Amino acid sequence: MARCSIAKPLGGTTTAAPHHSHRCGQLPTSAAASPTMTTRTRRLSALSKPPKPPSLPIFPRPKLPIPTTSNDAPTNSKQDNSKELSMNTVSSRSSSGAGDVLRLMDVLCVAPDEDVYISLLKDSVDAAEVAAVHAHIKCAAFPLPLPLANRLVLTYASCGDTVSARKVFDEMSVKNGITWATMVSAYSDGCFHNEAIRLFSCMCHEELASDLHDRSIVAVLRSCARLSKLSFGEQVHALAIKAKRVCGDTGSSLLQLYCESNRHDSARQVLETMRCSSQEPVPEAAWTSFMTACHRDGLLDEAFHVFRDMVSSGDARSSFSLSTILVVCAESEKHKCLGQQVHADAIKHGVETNQFVVSGLVHMYANQGRLADAARAFEAVGGKPDAVCWNAMAMGYARGGWYREAARMIYQMKAAGIDPPGVNVVRMACSR
Repeated sequence: MARCSIAKPLGGTTTAAPHHSHRCGQLPTSAAASPTMTTRTRRLSALSKPPKPPSLPIFPRPKLPIPTTSNDAPTNSKQDNSKELSMNTVSSRSSSGAGDVLRLMDVLCVAPDEDVYISLLKDSVDAAEVAAVHAHIKCAAFPLPLPLANRLVLTYASCGDTVSARKVFDEMSVKNGITWATMVSAYSDGCFHNEAIRLFSCMCHEELASDLHDRSIVAVLRSCARLSKLSFGEQVHALAIKAKRVCGDTGSSLLQLYCESNRHDSARQVLETMRCSSQEPVPEAAWTSFMTACHRDGLLDEAFHVFRDMVSSGDARSSFSLSTILVVCAESEKHKCLGQQVHADAIKHGVETNQFVVSGLVHMYANQGRLADAARAFEAVGGKPDAVCWNAMAMGYARGGWYREAARMIYQMKAAGIDPPGVNVVRMACSR
């Protein structure tokens, strides 16, 4: 019985049992929170993400230091400030590339040499970067050798800034044939043909015939062809004969000039001179230009003679020259058998599946009424036929009286998503 007695608390006093209130809405205070809730809160706080570290400060870009010499007087501070302002303005135009490289080299106190400048100019993508490199060269008082000056002119011209290129060209004390050729080509490519002809005349007056570059002759002949100045082109032709340059690109430009001026006799003389030249073979562009000019003017027999000369010379033939002569074969009534020979030559050179050659073959066989051969040539096209091949085959069927096949070709063209202009003509033919 003694074991079952209730033990009394220490101190001899008894505490009353806690009185629970029946009131609703009373919440326990934070002091009366349970220990399980406190432990859970600590675990959740431990599992939460750590705070983000403070962001690093962003420092501004260092400015390009302007090199000064010991002879500069204090009175030139305004001029130095203007130079620094202009240089920073030019450098800020190019947010990457040459401007950043030069800025970094200036901060590291590394002086760039000629090779570095040329490499930066080669990698420049716009006129702003070229201007940044040019401004750095001026402010650094770096001597401008001839290769670096030529590269400046070429890079300015490549970016389309012919004004800055001409300014550098005029400031050069020494020029060679590459300098003149670059500037003439820049004017010709920019459609400033009168300036190109005028500058070429100044080049000839400077007695630089021995240093004549092929690029300058090609550029000025292109300008003569655009302006239809045949008399000046004949003078350039005489200069090329004197310099023994009637070959390669120069000969092709001369031939194109005479073809556009309807001077087929002069073009034939240029072609014979190029064939007799032992420097390099006649380019395919020259043969193709002459055949195209003969076909345009209705001289089909002359075009066949040119192609025979091309074959006998052993020059390479590609899809361009073969497709050109196939158009001539399609319109000629005398040389129908020559088209089959051209087809065999295309198979020999492995271009019978080329789309230009296939369209020429289909057009030629369809005009001759050999629609079965035209269909076989059309089916042999490599890859997906283009609109020209589809149109040539459909027109061939319509003109040959095969109206069902022409209608089938129209539906196949629609399924392929092609709607060439010749479909209306085919529909009119099929409606008959």
